[in-house]
Amino acid sequence: MNSEQGVVNWSVFSCSQNLPAILNDPNRGKQKDFFTKTWGEAFVEQTVIPPSPLLEDVPNSYFATYYKKLLKRNKKYRDRKASGTGQGSVVHRQDSSHILFPQFGLKDSAQLLKTEANPIPKIFFSQIFSLANNETFREVFIVDGSGLPSKLIQDKLSHYLDLVEVGLAQQISKKSSAFFSAVSTQDKVAEKVTHAIEVVKRIKNDVVEIKDENVITPFTIIKLQKRKDNYTLLYQKLQLMSTVHQAQRAIQSLLGNSDYVGALDLISTTQDVLIKELQGYISFRHLDSQLVEIRNAIEKMLRAELERNLSADLNRPVEQVSVFCDKDRLISIIFGHFRLGKIAAIVSVLAKELSTAMTTTCKQTLIEAISESDSKSDSLINSNSMLQGIVHLPSELWIKMITQLGDRLVIFMEHMRDVILLFQSCADSAIGRSSSDVAGTYMSDNDETLISEELYNNFSTELATQLEKTTDNADEKFTGMLRYRKTYLIRNEVLPTLQVVKTFTSQLEKFANSLHPNVTKSFKFKCVLEMKVQITEFVRNFHGKQIESMNAALDREKWKVANEDKVKKIWPSVKIKRILETRTLLSESQSKDDAALTLTNNNNANTVADLVPNGGRESVINGCDEGTVFTAEVFYLLLDAIVEYCQLFVVTGTAEVVLGVVELLRVANNRVNHLILGAGAVELKVCKSITVTILVIVLRGLHLIAESVAEVKDIFDSNLVSAKSQHVLKQISAVHQEYCRHAESVENKMVSIMEDVINAELNAWEARPPVPSTPINNVSRNIVKFREAIGAVLDEKQISQLFIKIDKVFRTKLKERIADLGIRKDGGPRQGVVTSEMMHYAESVRKLNILPANIISNSFLTNDLWS
Repeated sequence: MNSEQGVVNWSVFSCSQNLPAILNDPNRGKQKDFFTKTWGEAFVEQTVIPPSPLLEDVPNSYFATYYKKLLKRNKKYRDRKASGTGQGSVVHRQDSSHILFPQFGLKDSAQLLKTEANPIPKIFFSQIFSLANNETFREVFIVDGSGLPSKLIQDKLSHYLDLVEVGLAQQISKKSSAFFSAVSTQDKVAEKVTHAIEVVKRIKNDVVEIKDENVITPFTIIKLQKRKDNYTLLYQKLQLMSTVHQAQRAIQSLLGNSDYVGALDLISTTQDVLIKELQGYISFRHLDSQLVEIRNAIEKMLRAELERNLSADLNRPVEQVSVFCDKDRLISIIFGHFRLGKIAAIVSVLAKELSTAMTTTCKQTLIEAISESDSKSDSLINSNSMLQGIVHLPSELWIKMITQLGDRLVIFMEHMRDVILLFQSCADSAIGRSSSDVAGTYMSDNDETLISEELYNNFSTELATQLEKTTDNADEKFTGMLRYRKTYLIRNEVLPTLQVVKTFTSQLEKFANSLHPNVTKSFKFKCVLEMKVQITEFVRNFHGKQIESMNAALDREKWKVANEDKVKKIWPSVKIKRILETRTLLSESQSKDDAALTLTNNNNANTVADLVPNGGRESVINGCDEGTVFTAEVFYLLLDAIVEYCQLFVVTGTAEVVLGVVELLRVANNRVNHLILGAGAVELKVCKSITVTILVIVLRGLHLIAESVAEVKDIFDSNLVSAKSQHVLKQISAVHQEYCRHAESVENKMVSIMEDVINAELNAWEARPPVPSTPINNVSRNIVKFREAIGAVLDEKQISQLFIKIDKVFRTKLKERIADLGIRKDGGPRQGVVTSEMMHYAESVRKLNILPANIISNSFLTNDLWS
């Protein structure tokens, strides 16, 4: 239905409650009284919605000030409105437009005719008024039941027309003054237009005069000046064409003077002129391709010149490389490459020539050594297997050659550093980072940089890489020589070669650290690793020979005290450190006389002592006798072998030497244990039986080796470089303990021999007169003989410790025998016999002067016997 007639369209959404939503509410569950409820507002339970926790509770007091302001404004508004409704209270102001055109004050056309008392219906003033509309027609012409128009309707419409006419007449009468005002205004406008036309005519005449005087004549002058400029440009273009035509001849002249940079600049300038100034000229259509060919030819020429110049500079004798062969030409070639932007070519040629020159240096050094060797040198030099000649070099020539090679490589590396620094200096000048005059005439203050920042950085990086590679290349060349020479097979070569390698690597490390002055680091060189392999092999061979020599010496040992004169002559000292110092002094003394380490092909030398004459040794260490140790000669041989290992360790510093000496000591210890305590010497028929004399000789030798092992540990500990190899020192400590236990076992064996003698005698003792009895006399006599058998082999401290144990065994066995016999400390005659026997024993032992006075005193013996 139409909303204008007050009818509203009703739908299910107009309900105050949604019945499906109520019936399907999942929160309410099953409702028992649902169908018995009365429909209305109470049909649904009212739910109190709590305030939102996201909104702050704002009290009304916050709006009190604002509310008061609104009240004051409302009051003022009401007062002003009330005062405006009074008669004559307000005088309405109208502007000039309302005075002239009062009709403009009306808002719409309906107000022109309608007043508050006008009865004309509103539909006649509608903008969409149309009698074609049925509703409008029905509203205007209300028909009766017969369907004919009513007379009343006609009169009413005529009345509406009269009202409109009256209204129009009123409006026209009101606007007549405005009409006459508009007409007068139109006359004034026409006068102004006439005046404007006259002014325009005068201006047009003036413009014609200005054109003739100030436009045509100046434009003629400008035209002539433009023609002159064109003639000038044509003349300059002809001159430019003449210059370009002579470019090839000028390029050839610059190349003849080795001015590659100038030639390349001229080519680039000519190409730029062809592109920018002479583009499309038929006479120069082939010049650009010719310039490209010339540029390519210069590039090839520069590469060939760089190779030739570097080869001539680097492949000279080492004594002459301290000065550049042709520095100015080399600089010119470098700047030529910079102008081309071909830094990769410089780096590749430099790397190739450096490697070739270093190989040539090694080859020349080897050729010189082979030439000195023998008559077969020509065949070796001319053969393809020249490196095999290293194997056939005598030892002295090998040491000389490898030493000379190391020195030459170091000198060559220093010259290579100068060459690379020259290249870097040229690059610095090319980019404008250096004020050095190395560029000469190739750069000026006003020139732009020859290379970009990116090319400069790449070039500097490549040069630094090549400079760092020089150390690696020298190391590889030197190591290649070492690999062809198996120095570990020749004893007289391996240690001197090791010294040469150490010297060379120290120079390499010094050179490498000089490249970066602010950074110091250690390097791992291949020649050190190669020499370490050879040293390890040498130590293995050396150790094998030492094991064989020691086993042979043990097999033929007679277990007698070594000859005193021989011992004093060969081993005047038994201190490892003193022997090492002595042999070091000998080496220094003989090196001054050019006689140290005579380089021969004696592959069968077993000990370092074989290299030192006995007479010379005796003369150097004269007065160093620290007392002779009386023991078997095999222990001195073992001592000499220990010194050999210590010397080898001091020179090489390898942990394999420590492991070798540990194995040698263990082999010797086990063999001595088997031969003496296991009676292996009797089986070999070296001796008939293991006597006390043999035992004491072995005991003294074991003490000597144990003391030496303690010194060896200190030497190894002070010279062992690698922290990872410190665990091998535990092996030295373990071997020292093994020798101490072995010595204790030998000592216990000697005590057990005396224990058996004492047991046999005391078993026959009955504690009866006469005193001293035969068993006690035999015990005392056997102790004296035991002391005589020991002789001067052991020192006083060792002898005293040994006899303290024997004395303790005697007193222990005597106490057991007294207990078996039932003798008590009761002051009876049997106690007196025992006391007398002990006094006799004490007197016999006291004469030997081998026990402390407090232990052998009468009171101590008596009290200890009955305790």
